[in-house]
Amino acid sequence: MITRQVALVSESNAVTASLAASIAAAVQKQVQGDFSPLWQVDATMSYFPTLDDVPVGYWPIIIVDQLSDPNAGGFHTDKNGQPYALVLSQGQVSVDVSHECLEMLADPFGSRTLAGDSIKPGQGRVEYLVEVCDPCEGDAYTYSVNGLPVSDFYTPHFFDPMASPSVRYDCTGAIKKPLQLLKQGYISWLDPQSQHMWQAFYFGPKITYKDLGAPPPNLSLREWVDSQTTAEIADSLDWRRKGKSEVPASHSAASKARAVALRDCGHWKRA
Repeated sequence: MITRQVALVSESNAVTASLAASIAAAVQKQVQGDFSPLWQVDATMSYFPTLDDVPVGYWPIIIVDQLSDPNAGGFHTDKNGQPYALVLSQGQVSVDVSHECLEMLADPFGSRTLAGDSIKPGQGRVEYLVEVCDPCEGDAYTYSVNGLPVSDFYTPHFFDPMASPSVRYDCTGAIKKPLQLLKQGYISWLDPQSQHMWQAFYFGPKITYKDLGAPPPNLSLREWVDSQTTAEIADSLDWRRKGKSEVPASHSAASKARAVALRDCGHWKRA
């Protein structure tokens, strides 16, 4: 099994080092306990105080207060073709960090596709972009790890040709059949006949479709798709607009009590 190294860095005034380290620990636990057994890709996620501290070979996820462009959030590749992601500090940051980390692990370079019948009636076979969190990213489908909310994600069975009651299509069990789009979710695909990227959105009372046109040759499919849709999607998701990520008081109290007990054990000298 491949093991990747992911770094989490906060360049935000709103997300403290303590919170960022807690988010990194929660996502690390999610990857090892939930994601890795299903996708056969393992990773470490480590918190670093600054970008300068991130070792070469780690894929950074950077929490920032502002973007140069409203659509600049999400997945990118650097000049050497290595992945990184930008996450805004507003809302429940832990969900966004989880989302970007899992999608980076499933498709590190942003152009992995899997074939299937289009969910748009009459379109035929298409190539779906592997974005494991998008169809189930709605507010109702997050779940808790270490007291912090993290993103749901689909499993490789999401692309099965037929439904089976014994198959797990996503981590939380909200998806009941292949290629099902949940409320507040979306999905992207390449139509091989027109060479256009398409998207389906379930942001309102029914699913709508959008032709994004032909992707440019100088960007990965995911980087380009993110640049076309990030702001639109953010407006539909409460966890990106409301509340904030914070470790629950009960968890903090338990951690502090354990720290006191360890310091009182007398096995080392404190500075």
